[in-house]
Amino acid sequence: MLRVSEERPMHPATSALLRRVCDATKRLGTPFVIAGATARDIVLWHVYGIRAERATRDVDVAVCAVNWASYEVLIGELVNVEGFRQDHRAPQRLLFGHADTGMTIPLDLVPFGDIEVPKGSIAWPPEGEFVLTVLGFSEAVDTASQIEIEADLVVPVVTLPALTLLKLLAWEDRRRQENKDASDLLLILRSYLWAGNEERVWTDAADLMEAYAFNDSTASCALLGRDARNLALPSTRDKVRSLLGDERTYQTLVRDLLARAAAAPFEDGFADRLEADVDAFRDGFMAEP
Repeated sequence: MLRVSEERPMHPATSALLRRVCDATKRLGTPFVIAGATARDIVLWHVYGIRAERATRDVDVAVCAVNWASYEVLIGELVNVEGFRQDHRAPQRLLFGHADTGMTIPLDLVPFGDIEVPKGSIAWPPEGEFVLTVLGFSEAVDTASQIEIEADLVVPVVTLPALTLLKLLAWEDRRRQENKDASDLLLILRSYLWAGNEERVWTDAADLMEAYAFNDSTASCALLGRDARNLALPSTRDKVRSLLGDERTYQTLVRDLLARAAAAPFEDGFADRLEADVDAFRDGFMAEP
């Protein structure tokens, strides 16, 4: 089991929020996973000591819901029992006030599962005007890492390969409105080797090390692509393959990543080899198992 480092503990307000989400979902028997930038920070910074350039205060949680009624039951549990309040500006958002620090933290609670109509997307009732893409959430829950946040608090957190799928799909969906997803993809590509995969590139991915002239950074990006492909459900895999296989879309992705790499304070030559690393990721994902 992975553990948050004692040298890099979670903020008390975030830990308190996660504890309440765990308590509520456990009482209702609702599967969930911590996703988004919160998962990025837990895995990369709090576990492995890799700092993100972009800080976040929001907490993203995906919950499995068979229908809207069961989702509303969870909302009611969080509001009435755990002390959250609803943010009427966004239907998926609750607000958690932490008395000890005076902080208020947004919680984005996104449902998926049988509630999806059509498959891969959800539309909030009653009008259905607010629509979200939720492809990749099922595999995020199914393959989540159990991470010890505190001695008596273990939470399911999306793995980096599953987070990569979510970030790729989010990038395609909203890159014209915001482009934080490209920054997160860049960080994952740069960090995957050092996030518990130093030995794996020599054992599980010896063929990739040989293919990429024993460049462990580039081989780790190919391994990330392979890992993401192996956990993706067919519908998610097809969507990501379509994204990576469309040359115009792929080149747009590469340009977005290069633009962010040029603005980042990298000192290890990562920006210079980025195109090769992104190509390796694509090759790892597109290859037949």
